[in-house]
Amino acid sequence: MSFQDMLSALRSHWRAELLVIVLIVASMAGWLALQPRTYTAAARTYVSFSADAGSGTDAGTDAKASGKTASGTQTDADSSMQYQPTDYVSQQLQLIPALVTTPAVLDDVAKTMNVPSEDLRDDVSAYVSDSYFIMIEAKGADPQRAAAIANAVSDSLSDQLASRTRNTANLYIPSHLRLSVVERAKVPQRPTSPNVKARMAIGVVAALACAFFVGILLELTDNKVRGASQIQRMLGIPILGTVPKSSVISSRCPSIVNAPASMESEAIRRLALNLTFVTPDRDELSNVFVVASCGASEGKTSLSIELAAAFAEQGRKVLLVGTDMRHPTIARRLGVEEQVGLSHLLTGQVDMATAVSRYWKPNLHVLPAGKRVANPSLIINSKSMSDFLHLVSKEYDWVILDTEPLRVANDALVFAKAGAKMVFVVAQGLATRHQLRDVDREMESIGIEPVGAVLNLDRVSKSETRAYGSYYHDAGRSRSAERPDGKVPAAGGDLR
Repeated sequence: MSFQDMLSALRSHWRAELLVIVLIVASMAGWLALQPRTYTAAARTYVSFSADAGSGTDAGTDAKASGKTASGTQTDADSSMQYQPTDYVSQQLQLIPALVTTPAVLDDVAKTMNVPSEDLRDDVSAYVSDSYFIMIEAKGADPQRAAAIANAVSDSLSDQLASRTRNTANLYIPSHLRLSVVERAKVPQRPTSPNVKARMAIGVVAALACAFFVGILLELTDNKVRGASQIQRMLGIPILGTVPKSSVISSRCPSIVNAPASMESEAIRRLALNLTFVTPDRDELSNVFVVASCGASEGKTSLSIELAAAFAEQGRKVLLVGTDMRHPTIARRLGVEEQVGLSHLLTGQVDMATAVSRYWKPNLHVLPAGKRVANPSLIINSKSMSDFLHLVSKEYDWVILDTEPLRVANDALVFAKAGAKMVFVVAQGLATRHQLRDVDREMESIGIEPVGAVLNLDRVSKSETRAYGSYYHDAGRSRSAERPDGKVPAAGGDLR
């Protein structure tokens, strides 16, 4: 799947992706709202050094180890003034945070706060922030209590380091280390846990990732044709037009007759005009269009009727032929005579004038399929059919052939092989990609390429409908193109 395909898939499944994003973000927000808030207060302390503290053994040893001048010698008098901590003392600084959780420090705090020292152990911590700065933190659900604990622990730790009594709490800490409180803990105004911004950012990223995978998964599992780009990509033919899904087109009367100013009528006129562009040179059967589709109910017959009306509106002489002898519907849709038709004409039972009826305009003629026959393929492949096509292509400006779906019979391919121009109709959300691939392989194997495809039953958004209606103020008005009373015109009878 290319990058363009992924973008197309994400656009086509945007509703499902938006639902996934909303659900994940809302779930994360709800989870964060239920989490208990934890406040953290911190006291900042500074560690200093005193060479004369304690017994003097540690200070003297450290001073001799570290108090050297550039020449390598140092006097005892100068040692107290230029004292610098050795690496050993620096390592001892890392041990001071461990004193915070010892009973020697927490017992006094527990007595002050009137709580067991064991309860304080998990809420108190310390770390060396800079060279000699130690941060003492306390956390809890109550911000004021957290600040009070942090201050009490820093005071208790300072007392332990200043004590001259060596006990198990400060036995391994040099006696010359001193702790001074630089900044006492303040009452925190915002909770430190949970980190709402960070968690929500993670939730949004996770929601976007899940939405992306859902969109790709739906695209891979969805076998329906959803857009014109898919048709063009699978069949390799241009898209001649897009016809919206509307009751105006599926009614018993063409939209150009019943609602000439509607958006549906304009879509049909655009399609008819594009068909004249793709067949500029008039050669044998180049003015004969066979309208085909993969399956039933894709709007093939409706589109054939609409195209015939659009060409007739231009003043062209048009013949609409129903070649579907297995399931004839044109006569019933238009209300013309269906007792005789193409099957009677090709078998010599009637002549052309008897079989053809006028509809709407004098230049729009309709030849229904006629009665059902036992084997329609014999008639479609007969010499009589070939002679008929050549005859009507010379007599009419445009000839429209309505055929069976290709999944039922390949009559449309027979007409296309004879020279007629195929217009392939694909219904959005109804035709499957599997069907398109099968038809494409079949057409490629016999050397047939449609002049173009039409995306039918397209779901037009309300905004597009409103935009068209605002441009044409009477777009929604249904009226007859010829009769002022607004009634649908009936058939004009036969040609006799």
